[in-house]
Amino acid sequence: MKCRVLGALAFMALFSPWSYRGAALADEPPKAEPAQAQQAQPAQPEGTPLLKAVEYFKPNLSGYIEAWYRYDSSDLSSQTTAAKKADNEFRLRRARLTASGNVTEALSYRLTANLDGPSPASGAVTVRLWDAYMAYRFHPLATVTLGQFKYDFTREGLEATPERVPVLRAESINDIAGKLGTVGGSFRDTGIKVNGSYEGLLGLTYGLDLINGSGINAGDNNNRKDIVGRVTVAPLEGLTLGGSGYTGEGQGQTGGFHVNEVAWGLEAEYKREGLKIRGEYVWAKWENWDVAASAASVGKSQKPTGWYLQASYRLPQNVEFMGRYEDYKKDANTPQSHLKTTTLGAGYYITGKTRIVANYLIRSADSSSIVTAQETDATGSNIKNLFILQALLAF
Repeated sequence: MKCRVLGALAFMALFSPWSYRGAALADEPPKAEPAQAQQAQPAQPEGTPLLKAVEYFKPNLSGYIEAWYRYDSSDLSSQTTAAKKADNEFRLRRARLTASGNVTEALSYRLTANLDGPSPASGAVTVRLWDAYMAYRFHPLATVTLGQFKYDFTREGLEATPERVPVLRAESINDIAGKLGTVGGSFRDTGIKVNGSYEGLLGLTYGLDLINGSGINAGDNNNRKDIVGRVTVAPLEGLTLGGSGYTGEGQGQTGGFHVNEVAWGLEAEYKREGLKIRGEYVWAKWENWDVAASAASVGKSQKPTGWYLQASYRLPQNVEFMGRYEDYKKDANTPQSHLKTTTLGAGYYITGKTRIVANYLIRSADSSSIVTAQETDATGSNIKNLFILQALLAF
């Protein structure tokens, strides 16, 4: 009898889950410690860097796919290629894949691939490195980021596509904030930045960046680094006020001169339950830059300015309605260079940020040929209304 009992105990020990903890469960995260053991551990002093390595490391995969149907009412008859005369198309606007995670409790990273489809009439698929950075959290007031990232300029410039209520960015944000560095960097550049927040001081948040100022996936083209900064405060519940600034050298010395740039932005946003109201104003100046030729030119300058005001309301049934009015002046030095746009939209959120949205843009443009608009090859007064149906799946 005694031998049978010992044999049974040996059999249970041999084939129990605990005997395989180092092999069969090697790919599973470690089990949480009992509450008593957790309470017994000394608390990490506030403000001390979290150097402890993450015991179980696995990247988080996320991303989204954005498909469109668009119809452009603009006059495209002056275009010289057949593709640019197409007034409607299905389009894979964006496809992004992101891997992110933590190496230690303080050290994190993000890697994003841009797998976008071709732009109208370009015929070329855009595959590029989008985000690639590491960030170390020294303190709630100071996280240092190194690599290629979004620079801190304007609220909508920092906003990802799944978070944005309208399908398109405002023209002023897209054409100013998205093109800093002269050649444009899709709101991104390479460098170092520090950002943080302090709830006890009016909900203060800030970001301060030192970047090359030469655009995405590009080496620097001059010895001067560009400086970008953004600060926000929340003086009242639901209300956020902020300002942004940018100064730098967009292009190195060419024929004895440099292209210098400066830009400013002001923002205000109010949120309450399903209601969101936002407004932004941006202004910029590029010195030694010819906007008509889109090239460096001594003695010339471009001074764009613009603003928008938008409101949206989301019902409990996951239906959202929005409206936005914007006024963008491409260049204060050029007469007849305004573009005014009214956007009306409605959408249904299937789950999370996955949604179907329809936007109708009513556009009125002045006659100057330097006036351009998103998602059309028309210029000046040939720019007309635009309809976009967006299907976005976020995971």
